[in-house]
Amino acid sequence: MASVALRRLSKVFDGGIQALSDLDLDVRDGELLVLLGPSGSGKTTILRCIAGLEEPSSGDVVIGERVVTHDAPGARDVAMVFQTPALYPHLSVRENIAFPLDMRGVADAQVARRVAEAAARLAIASVLDRMPDQLAEGERQRAALARAVVRAPQAFLFDEPLSRLDANLRIELRAELLALHRALGATMIYVTHDQTEAMTMGQRIAVLHEGRLRQVGTPEDVYLRPADVHVARFVGAPGMNVLQGRGRGMGEGGRVVEAGSLTIPIELNTYEGELQVGIRPENVGLCAVDRGVGNVDVLVVEPLGSETLVLLNAGGQRLVARLPGFADVRVGMRVGVNVDRRRLHLFDAAGAPLA
Repeated sequence: MASVALRRLSKVFDGGIQALSDLDLDVRDGELLVLLGPSGSGKTTILRCIAGLEEPSSGDVVIGERVVTHDAPGARDVAMVFQTPALYPHLSVRENIAFPLDMRGVADAQVARRVAEAAARLAIASVLDRMPDQLAEGERQRAALARAVVRAPQAFLFDEPLSRLDANLRIELRAELLALHRALGATMIYVTHDQTEAMTMGQRIAVLHEGRLRQVGTPEDVYLRPADVHVARFVGAPGMNVLQGRGRGMGEGGRVVEAGSLTIPIELNTYEGELQVGIRPENVGLCAVDRGVGNVDVLVVEPLGSETLVLLNAGGQRLVARLPGFADVRVGMRVGVNVDRRRLHLFDAAGAPLA
């Protein structure tokens, strides 16, 4: 296994579309790093540049100690698993998994052993003699994963490999991929736009937006200490509430931020002016009218069993509350709001965090 580094990597496509801009990123040897961002943020372009399927416009790709920016894909010793399993339809599952070893001229006995080991790891030993069109969707993706595993590459690249699967199968395969990472000690770079997938899988998360790296950190860091408003809004399901507001004095040195129908005391005693206030849905509570930091109207109620999401209108601004269990709240109600002021995030008008 090997580390992967990107040095001032940029990619401009035909028509002047800037997919990546001066991106620096270090993936540690044996790390599982998740690239998280919306569609068009540059996630897949990064993978393709690492794999050699795209030529960077500038910058370098380093695998281990070797600069591979202009090396052919086959010379980079990485394995890439795509969203759609890329299996050869005329080969059996066994032959598909063995294909990269056969291409290298590995001895038959060793091929058979490594194919059996990879199939056992991915729980597809019973379907080795089937053709790809005889497999269920999850079995096809497991076969593609096994073909990557059998190569024992320096790094694995995963481009949203679970996005086509149903919810239960995604959870199952997420757990299997994490077990695979622990067993192999492999360097893995995993692309997703799914925040839950990123939070549960990544040892670190790299958040991208419009081809730029906005934050790299542990799931806890990215969730609790977002580097800017974009990260705050994007990470989490649902993301952080971000309200437009204004800080002002309240006498005796106190300060509040007024945001929509809310007036929230804050501890940032030296700041006045336009700002943005962020609060996670789980840090928003409901109470009786006039008993909290403001009153709101209930727009939508989404009971999910273990929790209920409530969409609120706070003076023309959207606010989501995450309440435990089945909350006793109905559309059209007017209620008061409480917030956990210890969990507030304050950003300036441009979206940068305020100290």
